[in-house]
Amino acid sequence: MLWHLGILMGIYLKCKFCEGSCGEKNYVVGSLGGDIIFQVDPVGVMGDITWFISGNHFATTERGKNIKIRDDRYNGKVYGMEDGSLLMKNLASKDLGTYVASTLKGTSGKEKLCALIYDLRVYGMLSDDAIKIEHEVLMNETCNVTFRCVVMGSDVTIMWENSDGNYINVTSNIIHVQNPDPDVIYTCTARNPMTNTSKSITPWEYCKKGRQQKSVDYTVLNMIRINLAGCLLIITALILGHHIKTEVVASSGDNG
Repeated sequence: MLWHLGILMGIYLKCKFCEGSCGEKNYVVGSLGGDIIFQVDPVGVMGDITWFISGNHFATTERGKNIKIRDDRYNGKVYGMEDGSLLMKNLASKDLGTYVASTLKGTSGKEKLCALIYDLRVYGMLSDDAIKIEHEVLMNETCNVTFRCVVMGSDVTIMWENSDGNYINVTSNIIHVQNPDPDVIYTCTARNPMTNTSKSITPWEYCKKGRQQKSVDYTVLNMIRINLAGCLLIITALILGHHIKTEVVASSGDNG
């Protein structure tokens, strides 16, 4: 009799508490060292909310009650909010992942065991130091400069723009500038979902330095040529002098 009652109760519960999604997946973005809230809509929530990540039930929250920590690693890391939502503090890269909140929701006597899903991504704050601009100057009759904007970080979008609003020849994160205008500034902007930062350069300055360096190189090369010519002249004079001296000594010996 009890056995049949248990089967009937299981069938009843399976029909009455059908587990599914409570809504669309929530995408949560946080910064390293910052805080985020896994927000729960309290309307229709009945009882407690159990929190999971990778199958690990690490905490339980309930509206108007204190949080219950089930995994000691989350002590001082997560806190319960008044409405049952979960506060996570001091975010680290290892915190990213998919979190699931299982709860019983229902209205008008129709209850459903459902899951709230949160996809957490954690990003570092970009600073000016995160951007490095590499360059290469090609000096012929014209000046061509290539710049490569390099940014450390994940999920970073790089964009180039210039101060005169003209088209920029961009290939991935690389730009090519031919005969740059002295007054035009180029800016590399790096963005991730949390922040953005920029660094600006003036291509003309690199051309000017290239011309100066080229001029210095020619000057140094000419000085080296002059010094070599002088050394060769001195050596030639010494050899010639030695030869003449030898001939004079030989002639004196023959006359004797």
